[in-house]
Amino acid sequence: MKRSLLSLFQPPFFDDEEQTRIAQTQHLMLRVCLAIAVGAAAINAFLGRSTPTIALLASGAVIFIALLLLYARRLRLSIILLLGLFIALTASLQIIGRGAHDTVTSLYATVIVIGSLLLDRRAFIAMVATILLVIAGIVTAETYGWTNSPYDGEPGDWFDLALILGLTAFAARLLSESLHHSRALARQNAEALKTQAAALRISEERYRILAANLPDSAVLIFDHDLRFVLADGPELAATGYSKEMLEGRLLYEAIPHSFAAQVEGNIRAALSGRRFAAESPYEDRMYQYQYVPLIDDSGQVKYAMVLARNVTEQHRMQAERERLIAELEQKNAELERFTYTASHDLKSPLITIRGFLGYLERDLCEGNTERVQNDIRRIDAAVQKMERLLHDLLELSRIGRLRAAPHYVPFNAIVQDALELLAGRIAERQVRIRVAPDMPVVYGDRDRLVEVVQNLVDNALKFCDNQHAPDVEIGVIRESQEMPIFFVRDNGIGIDPKYHEQIFGLFNKLDPHTEGTGIGLTIVRRIIDVHGGRIWVDSHGSGSGATFYFSLPAAPTPLEEVSYDQRHTQSAPGGG
Repeated sequence: MKRSLLSLFQPPFFDDEEQTRIAQTQHLMLRVCLAIAVGAAAINAFLGRSTPTIALLASGAVIFIALLLLYARRLRLSIILLLGLFIALTASLQIIGRGAHDTVTSLYATVIVIGSLLLDRRAFIAMVATILLVIAGIVTAETYGWTNSPYDGEPGDWFDLALILGLTAFAARLLSESLHHSRALARQNAEALKTQAAALRISEERYRILAANLPDSAVLIFDHDLRFVLADGPELAATGYSKEMLEGRLLYEAIPHSFAAQVEGNIRAALSGRRFAAESPYEDRMYQYQYVPLIDDSGQVKYAMVLARNVTEQHRMQAERERLIAELEQKNAELERFTYTASHDLKSPLITIRGFLGYLERDLCEGNTERVQNDIRRIDAAVQKMERLLHDLLELSRIGRLRAAPHYVPFNAIVQDALELLAGRIAERQVRIRVAPDMPVVYGDRDRLVEVVQNLVDNALKFCDNQHAPDVEIGVIRESQEMPIFFVRDNGIGIDPKYHEQIFGLFNKLDPHTEGTGIGLTIVRRIIDVHGGRIWVDSHGSGSGATFYFSLPAAPTPLEEVSYDQRHTQSAPGGG
């Protein structure tokens, strides 16, 4: 019963949402005004003030009629009646008060603001015009002394008030229309969001059914902020994740940064409209990823879907097969090169020895002691050359098979060992050696790494002969936690950029007249490769010096022989 009675006094609802809002506002204002009118009438009656009491009761009656009109769904008439009451009350107070100069004149501004919220444009203009006419009448009454105002009214007073109230009306209407427009946009957006949410729920259900029935796979959907919109599939749990751990979170919040950086570019490519496949490892598994842009009805890419499929031990076997084939091809290439060297470089000292043995026999018969000594020196030099070649070839063949136990060692200690082995040559050539302090600790075979630095510094010494002040610098350019990059720099004759790769080849000597066998840099590269690093050279050619950059592991990594041809040569900072 009580609920039924209360429902009778609820503001009416209209088909139009805006009208319903205005009705609710009007209902609140009428109830407040009615309570104020009745309360003020009671107080004035108690104080024995009959005229204000009658006026307030009459006003309350008008407000009550407006309330009844509202319940009868006569919204426009109810609003006009309420605002008309306000205008009439304000005018009455002006007449019995100080006319246009009375403080109650400011109530017109309140009426204008209320009208801007409740009336349409036409009715609002009519209300403002009515207020200006009423004020004109009040100013006229004040001019002729028909009010209790101590001021003499004049047309300028009306103009001032009309200007102020006109500006107030203009501003209030602008704000009101802006508010109406914002509400309309908000309603449109709310409806659009509801529609999108419903469509998304249907789409999500479809994708979840699809994901749950794809063996060894996971389905991931991202929005343009790289946020996981959906994550599902049996393979998800195999990687230690669940949909609750991923959905709603950003890519870099949910998965390791290194892997996120690896796949970010692919996801953004899918969000730009590209559809493609790629393979990438995750922990101990290899996955094939299908990147698919999800396009809405307007042709815009709404989301990016990533279908991750675990590729079944077979990929590992294929990779191992390809690695073995590549290694075999590399070995065959080296064997072919070695065969050529054995038939050329190793034959050269033998030819020299054979030739000078004939000279030696002749010179002994002739008793030419000076020539005999010269023949012996030539034969000894050829023997030493062959010995160096055989030694370097044997050393090269051992790299990758004979390994000392790897351990952590400060790189400064490796440099110190290498420089001690070269101390005599450094002193002889008066070379200035500069070594950076506190270089990182590396992980590997100490003796092999000493050999790397020794060969690189020895190589620098060879090509500083034309310098008045030979200078070699050893340092680090990036102290990465995984692979710091070191360098050996000289101010020697430099290396033409077209030979930057050739110098690491077996027996490749750019200057055949220099000492050495041409195997030193090949050994260096093989040692670096075995440790999982890489090496490259930066030089701009004649007279510019050369800098050899190389990376080494700072933590344990599998030490295995790696084919250089299978590595992707990357340029270093400032490298050619």
